[in-house]
Amino acid sequence: MAPKKVQPQGAQTLEQVEAKFAAQTTGFYEKCMDLNTPQSVVGSAANQLLALRSTLLGLYGVAPDPKWSPGAAAAQGAVAGSAGGDVQWKQKLNECAAKKAARPLAKGEFVYTTTAVDETNKSFTSTVSGSLLSKKYSSVEPQISKKLAEQTAARAALQAEYPEAYTELAAHEVALAPAKGEKRKSDPLPMGDKNELNHMMQMLLSRSVTKDDVLYTLTTIEGEKPSYSATVSLPTYEGSPTFQGAPASAKKDAEAAAAKVAIAAFKDAAAPLIEEHKAKKAKKNKEALEKLVAAQKEKKEALKAAVAVPK
Repeated sequence: MAPKKVQPQGAQTLEQVEAKFAAQTTGFYEKCMDLNTPQSVVGSAANQLLALRSTLLGLYGVAPDPKWSPGAAAAQGAVAGSAGGDVQWKQKLNECAAKKAARPLAKGEFVYTTTAVDETNKSFTSTVSGSLLSKKYSSVEPQISKKLAEQTAARAALQAEYPEAYTELAAHEVALAPAKGEKRKSDPLPMGDKNELNHMMQMLLSRSVTKDDVLYTLTTIEGEKPSYSATVSLPTYEGSPTFQGAPASAKKDAEAAAAKVAIAAFKDAAAPLIEEHKAKKAKKNKEALEKLVAAQKEKKEALKAAVAVPK
């Protein structure tokens, strides 16, 4: 018979640690799902959660994992993930599809169609299709690279086709630490005027935006120091409106000025659609969190039963 555990004076009880673990798990999930949360904050929360989980397992009588130490989550993620620290939604989608089909996937079974949303080639959307999917899935918002656009399309497909796998991966999404000697990448910049207009048009058109939906035209204004004027036209929207921006000394600033005028024009029409989109996204996140909490409760009960010592 295993020796009876003595609770050290001042130590937290099992119930207290369980409650704290549940609260931190919920907080960690919310940080992961909020893409405005800095990677460093998510990584720190992950290590705090794993440390608390180790404490909880110890109270259950489970020996510590010798392969884990504080900070190991980020280091292991850097090995398992790709350069740049992206969560591998494409890889997980492939794994789930192969498991369901009971065979390895052939090259090209999932096709990603990725396009730039404007002529600057700095924002992209992607759509994934294939015979193993019930329909095509697209990235929800424009991304700053083709790679990220494909990952977000795969994420949408995983969420719809394999919700349990999606919930698990979303809950354990952590920041990947840079390799030794490698510079840490900065957090994503806030959405600029052009990206905001693209997002707004996505809501108004009820689909992903392509480079043919938002067109910029630049005009050079001659002078001692050349400046630029830009117009933005929306040929696929009702009435094919065009908007003129204020002159600027840089081309990108001129295009941003034109986008800002268009944003102001569509603000009232797009606002309720954007709020509806946010509400739907929040609902999906809540449902995913509820599934996660239920799954954790089931696993906890199973673990308690497995390590229970007969009296």
